[in-house]
Amino acid sequence: MINKFIFLIIFSTNFILTANTPDWTDDPGCCEFTSTIVGAIILNDGVQLGESGDMFAAFNADGFVRGLATEDLGLLSPPFGPYAGTPVWEMTLRSTEASGEILSFKYYDASEDMVLDITETYSFTVNEQIGDVINPISYNIGSDNNNVPDWTDD
Repeated sequence: MINKFIFLIIFSTNFILTANTPDWTDDPGCCEFTSTIVGAIILNDGVQLGESGDMFAAFNADGFVRGLATEDLGLLSPPFGPYAGTPVWEMTLRSTEASGEILSFKYYDASEDMVLDITETYSFTVNEQIGDVINPISYNIGSDNNNVPDWTDD
């Protein structure tokens, strides 16, 4: 009986903790053309993000995932340079067009269980390499009201 109770508590807690995790999936075969973010940092009010469970994703205008970086595939911790020991993201970007498609970005912050919009966009160029672990490109969480939970205080 106690084993069932412990299982129920663990299962319920896990369900609550992962309730809003996005179902973003990367499809490497979706597009003919690729480019690469070799190194990027994500900043939220100047604080660098990148922890267990976080996700960084690129989307086309129709909302299809065109790149995905997760803790298991794309989150780096350089052993050298100015960003040594900090989270730096790497991601393959995909497009059906060799150049010009505009990709937008979103960031899932697992500790806050929120999907956050990133201010910057990217105009796709085939085979381009963006940033590196020594000089990463910076992406910033938007400061508009789209990233604020819709909470009301009664």
